[in-house]
Amino acid sequence: MRKIIITISGIAILALGFLVNRLLANSKKEPENKIENSVASVYVQTAENKLVPLQIPTSGSILAKDRMEIYAEVTGVFQQGNKAFKAGTAFSKGATLIQINNDEFKASVISQRAAFKNAITGILPDLQFDYPASFDMWNDYLNAIDIESDLPELPKVKSEQESHYITGKNISTTYYNIKNLETRLKKYTIRAPFSGVLVQTAVTVGSLVNQGQKLGEFIRPGVYELELNVNATLKDLLQIGKSVKLNNIDKTKSWTGRVVRINPQVNTSTQTIQIFVEVSGKDLSEGEFIEADIDAQDVVDAIEISRSLLVNNQAIYVVIDQELSLLPVEIIFDNANTAIVKGIADGTKMLSKPVPGAFEGMKVSIIQ
Repeated sequence: MRKIIITISGIAILALGFLVNRLLANSKKEPENKIENSVASVYVQTAENKLVPLQIPTSGSILAKDRMEIYAEVTGVFQQGNKAFKAGTAFSKGATLIQINNDEFKASVISQRAAFKNAITGILPDLQFDYPASFDMWNDYLNAIDIESDLPELPKVKSEQESHYITGKNISTTYYNIKNLETRLKKYTIRAPFSGVLVQTAVTVGSLVNQGQKLGEFIRPGVYELELNVNATLKDLLQIGKSVKLNNIDKTKSWTGRVVRINPQVNTSTQTIQIFVEVSGKDLSEGEFIEADIDAQDVVDAIEISRSLLVNNQAIYVVIDQELSLLPVEIIFDNANTAIVKGIADGTKMLSKPVPGAFEGMKVSIIQ
């Protein structure tokens, strides 16, 4: 009997403890989230539209303005010139860049000149009898012919009959055929069109050169062009002649260039247009990567603001009656830090610093 009483008492104590614990748990109420009408302090600036200078940052590699890809127009064996035909070799204007062996072709041209000289000799007796007024002129021409040199220009005939006679003797036809051969003979020698340096070569001494084969590249150092890609939406703000600030990647050197050409065609893949900038400098090198700031047209009636003030890249917060209000704006240009915008009336109170958690209708107090 005693054991039963003890058991029942234990169960009652446990039940009572459980009941008390439930009552205490139910008595705890979660605190109510009270929304207080707090007022945020904000910094503002008064909008003032003005002429905003626009600089467009971009970058690219420079290439020599004057460059020539060298191709062979004749076939023959490449010969050593006065200088080695290797990258880095400098040549003065008119110097021989490439000499292709022309012995066989040159001998053929000399033979043709000799035959032509004989033809002139053959017509002199008829000229002396039928066209005595022209005899001395043609005789002087004969004496001026040097079979080792280019033919001198044909004399001017003095009558239509004389012209028919000269033509009938194939003098004119033979002359122009030889002049054509002389032009081709000159193609065995390629000369520098300007003072410059070889930057690429594709043949060595003794190589057989074929017609149409690329032999190398030749540039004039000192004057370069920089090809830049700019967003097509900015094309109306760009002008030929505008200055461009340039610097190397390390920003240890700087130069000033100018826009010389604008390609209006839009690249369908990148939606950009090409801008060509000319720049001079002895310390510039072909292929060097350059950063550029292009001076574009000034933007009229605009304001430059921090990009951090833009909301969804299409609006800003302004203060109206001590509340924040969203004002849509037109972005003319933006970069990593700032944006040039339109659509803000003069005198508008706009945020000068972003407000964390800002929303339209938020109560604010302007910090004076």
